[in-house]
Amino acid sequence: MRQEGIAEPQTSGGRRAGLSLQAREILALALLTLCVVALSTAAHLYHVEQIVWSSTLREADLVERHIYTQCVRTLSRRTLEDPRTVLSQDADLRALLDATVGYAPWLLYSVITDDKGVAIVHSDRKREGEIVPSQPSLKKLVNDHPLRRLVDDSSQSQIYEVALPFNVNGKPAATIRLGIAMPLLRGRLDDAFWYTLTLGLLSLTAALVVAVGLSSVTLKPIRKLAEDMERLRRGEFDVGSSAGPKDEFGKLAYQLQLLGKQMESDRTQILAERSEINTVQTAVDHIEDGILFTTADGVILFANRSVEMVLDRPARDAAGKHLGNVFPPDHPLRHLMLRALERGEASRNTKIEIPTEGAPLELLASVFPVSPEGSKGAGVILVIRDLKSLAVSARTFQSLIQYSAQLAALGQITSEVAHDIKNPLHAMVIRVAFLRERLSDPTPDVTRSLDVLESEIHRAAAVVDRFSEVVYPSDLARQPVDINAILQELTTLLQAEWQAKGVALTARLDPALPVTKGDEQMLRRAFMNLIVNACQAMPHGGPVTISAEPETEALLKVTIADTGVGIPPEDVERIFKMYYTTKQEGTGIGLALVRRVVDLHHGSIEIHSTVGQGTSVIVRLPSAAKS
Repeated sequence: MRQEGIAEPQTSGGRRAGLSLQAREILALALLTLCVVALSTAAHLYHVEQIVWSSTLREADLVERHIYTQCVRTLSRRTLEDPRTVLSQDADLRALLDATVGYAPWLLYSVITDDKGVAIVHSDRKREGEIVPSQPSLKKLVNDHPLRRLVDDSSQSQIYEVALPFNVNGKPAATIRLGIAMPLLRGRLDDAFWYTLTLGLLSLTAALVVAVGLSSVTLKPIRKLAEDMERLRRGEFDVGSSAGPKDEFGKLAYQLQLLGKQMESDRTQILAERSEINTVQTAVDHIEDGILFTTADGVILFANRSVEMVLDRPARDAAGKHLGNVFPPDHPLRHLMLRALERGEASRNTKIEIPTEGAPLELLASVFPVSPEGSKGAGVILVIRDLKSLAVSARTFQSLIQYSAQLAALGQITSEVAHDIKNPLHAMVIRVAFLRERLSDPTPDVTRSLDVLESEIHRAAAVVDRFSEVVYPSDLARQPVDINAILQELTTLLQAEWQAKGVALTARLDPALPVTKGDEQMLRRAFMNLIVNACQAMPHGGPVTISAEPETEALLKVTIADTGVGIPPEDVERIFKMYYTTKQEGTGIGLALVRRVVDLHHGSIEIHSTVGQGTSVIVRLPSAAKS
């Protein structure tokens, strides 16, 4: 018998996830342990290397001092003769140079040269009288930066020198130079390197064994909480334990259960209100009365067709503009709405006349401030009716006022729903912070799991914020925007994420593309939504082409084309409707926000799609000169 159960987590392509939570935890522990061991080994090797370098330099200085002492002793006995002749004829000095070469295995030669580099006394007597080429300084190499020293050691000369010049009677007489063979010196580091490497591998193996054992014991409650959060994300609200809180993890699980019940209740309420919102939107689009919404700053959010009789322009062109830029200073509707914004006073059934070229336009206007409980004014709603075109009864007036009040209450309902959802989310964030404080010394994987939990909570809060943004979109900050720069940046950013899934993003941008005026962040978010949708439409990978070009002097065109599964014709007409989605985990808000952003920028968006062949989304925006 087939039983209905909890759906197993799947990827966007319909396949199960490759690694379990425990496998990812063990992998993370392995990588962390590897990093710690690698850093410790590298630090130890660096310390050993420093010891070898320093001891070699000290030994070389000691040899130089012995040779210098012998030179001083020799010259002091024959002060009136040429120093070169005295040094070259001294048998004890020659014996000392020969002895130094045998003293240190890394010492290649010992030589005393004059100020021109000619060998006066050399441990290799065949080279006496020849110019001894100077080699890089060992002291400079030892005192250099470790990385720079590593490069110099591997790429430059295999011989380094230490030099000690000395004077006779205040004049430069000679220089004692010791040649050090780097290949012989490196042999001193081999034993320490292999010993340290073996010890590091043993430590890594022991740490991994301990980490695997601890992960199965200490991270079990965290994995349970992560599974409950994943179920909440999928819409399964029956989570948590009903046994009640016993410890910190139990308290968090209990709060998660309460959150699941609250979200289930809120989801039911939102679904019911969604139907009401769709009904209101349809009614506003077909109503004969003129309706206009503004923000608290006087920026027009929406205007239907009937209000165009007083705007003297298309309603879409008025969206995003301030009342002061739409209505002239002496316009009666401007005074009526600004008074409502400044004082919060409602005006009902005010009769006004607007001069026109012919007979004045007689209107009946009502203005209602939108002020959700506990917050400042969110804007105003204007409702106008042409008295000459329609005879209105008192009952009709009352119905109109009630309907306008319902529209004003819509914003209040939306704010309350968002408030009721975000309160539990904030409570969870506090609980996670409380849990962080109670865990005195958490393992890295416990910390990572808490980070994942906190991230998912913020993700749920972001969904609520996006829902609120549809009702109260952000004010449009109009500044010159370089669309080419936005598209190039998004292409580079998303290519790194989608390349592993076989998706190849290509940007074909016209350098002559003019700038547009608008809100850069809103446009960036809209184009990112469209590009991500194109990538998600190709579960088996494929090319996504992003092109931008000037279409006319007043318009620029951006096209985002994929070769994915395509959209059925019946869905193309509904794709921009609020809450409509074909994705399993979609919210139906993303494309609605994209269309709102394009509308606020006085642009247009259209979709051409063929099932099985792909989809092209075309966005047209006015250039800066026409924005």
